[in-house]
Amino acid sequence: MGDTVSQSRREDLLLRGTLFAFFVSGAASQPLGSFIPFLRESYGFSYDLSGVLLSCQSMGNLAAVLLAGILPAYLGRRRSVLLTGVWMAAGYLIFASGIGAPAALIAACLMTGVARGGNSNFANTMISTLPGEKAARGYNLLHGCFAIGALLSPLLLVFCTAQWPQGGWRIMAAGLCLLCVAQLAVYVKMPLPPESGAKGIRTVDRSFLKVRRFWLGSAMLFFYISTEYAIVGWLVTYFQDAGILRADYAQMMNSLLWLVIFLGRMAGAAVTGRVSRAKLLLIDGFGLFAFFLLMFLSRTPAPIILGLMGVGAFMATIYPTAFAFGSDCVKGNDLGCSVMIFTGSAGGVITPALVGFVAEQAGIRAGMGLIAAYTALLLLSILLSVYSAGKARAA
Repeated sequence: MGDTVSQSRREDLLLRGTLFAFFVSGAASQPLGSFIPFLRESYGFSYDLSGVLLSCQSMGNLAAVLLAGILPAYLGRRRSVLLTGVWMAAGYLIFASGIGAPAALIAACLMTGVARGGNSNFANTMISTLPGEKAARGYNLLHGCFAIGALLSPLLLVFCTAQWPQGGWRIMAAGLCLLCVAQLAVYVKMPLPPESGAKGIRTVDRSFLKVRRFWLGSAMLFFYISTEYAIVGWLVTYFQDAGILRADYAQMMNSLLWLVIFLGRMAGAAVTGRVSRAKLLLIDGFGLFAFFLLMFLSRTPAPIILGLMGVGAFMATIYPTAFAFGSDCVKGNDLGCSVMIFTGSAGGVITPALVGFVAEQAGIRAGMGLIAAYTALLLLSILLSVYSAGKARAA
């Protein structure tokens, strides 16, 4: 009995530490889209360079996700996440310094991406070690905490720029740098579950690569992350440059999006075990596609805001549900979780830059039209996954 209580307490401490770390990751990873207008104004960046900055964060994320699956076999989990997590603080230190050279800012975006990838792989792997429904609920709580951080950051950015119009965004960057240092302190102290004992990549279990369910989950993550990164990265710029919303209202839209995502993920945690994953994914896929079209095709604030709220509501549980769908066969496997996130995150490298290049050639509205196509591809991947899983159960 005592061992059971002790184990339960260790799991709760692990969950709390992981939730805080992912809250910081959300606060520090997502503001780049909100910073882009300030970088363009301060340094005269073009659409295509802005898109490259967004994709550089994704490139750093992509590289770190794969690296984070390998490093624990050599360094252990704690040293690995500290090694990747420290770069988020370093990246925001560059933003706060006011250095406007494209090379320095590209490096800073890569750094934030490296930290985001390491944080994401670590957090998802830790949640996968929890038992049964505790893990399923943990995924929604985890990404809910990420959403809290992501919705608070733009609000604080608006406050800072209102108080200090010239350098408020740099003050915000300095605050995020300090928050990232607090995250590192939590990583140093939090209790971690036993590791597999693998010493080197050749001894790590790779049997998940032959499991269809694993790849179906990865495909859904690919199209979801493509869609999320593009929406979050370009939303503020689209509303401002297309003249649809005033600049201050446009900045608030990212926070509104993440507020709805947070509420949706809390609702997702509440219904875990009551609604099947297949049904939830289908509802989310159709809902996201429909509400993004409403937002994209509308020209007045009311339907645009309604569409945006619908987008957030139906985006909310796609990632945690799709990850839980595919991660059943990689529980506690650092490499398995990293390959799954890596496969999904590849879309986050390609899509924001692609939107930027399309916007530069044909206008920002054409760039957003590309995102509409990705929401359709996400829906198709969900339909394929649900059909395949149902066919496997019938057999």
